Amino acid sequence: MGEVIHVVQLKFKPEVDSGKIEEILASLKALKTKCVHPDTKKNYIRSIRLGRDNSPEGLQNGYTHMVISEFDSVADRDYYSMKDPVHMAVGGGLPPFIAALQVLDIEV
Repeated sequence: MGEVIHVVQLKFKPEVDSGKIEEILASLKALKTKCVHPDTKKNYIRSIRLGRDNSPEGLQNGYTHMVISEFDSVADRDYYSMKDPVHMAVGGGLPPFIAALQVLDIEV
């Protein structure tokens, strides 16, 4: 136990074009190499996977994209979620483009 999977579901505003969505997804994926822990001075996000939903179930409730990040510890996830300045900057730029956002984390 102790590892964390952090899942973010995104619902983009209808007027956001595919080019802008791809730009946003690229900035989210880049967090893996841009986020550095202040204590270790090393990258601390184990992995980031993301993409457009392709579920046939029809239960997406308008959410179109998902970002899955993995962390070695709850402490790393907490730093990322609440303090990392790079993450805060990227996340702070999302509201003009996002109709809704949902986050769920599990410890594995």
